[in-house]
Amino acid sequence: MYESIRGAGGAVTTSAEEPTVGRNYYRISVRLGDGKPLCILLNSAAALVAAAQQRDPRLISLLFADVPGGEIYRRAGLRVATGAELEQPIEDRYLRLLTDEERRDVTYHRPGRLGDLLFNWFD
Repeated sequence: MYESIRGAGGAVTTSAEEPTVGRNYYRISVRLGDGKPLCILLNSAAALVAAAQQRDPRLISLLFADVPGGEIYRRAGLRVATGAELEQPIEDRYLRLLTDEERRDVTYHRPGRLGDLLFNWFD
């Protein structure tokens, strides 16, 4: 984390927030070299790293962005999702990979994008 953000000329601004009710992922706030705030997200169950623009924490949906310094995470064995990948609509081919319980959650909560499924508010 620190290496990737420093490489982008930025700084980590908060400690890691663990998953909690309403969030199935770890979150760390950073500030990039241009002053832009960003959150780095980790879905540990999927070994997946993503980034999202910071916004009002009371809002459920995330504004996904590209992960700065993504190669560092890949070298550590993690997958890195781009903002464009996470903005894709959910397709049946993704749902086939889920358990029955996870599919019921999707049916109930109706996330619209792949990122909403992977970094969600209902686990």
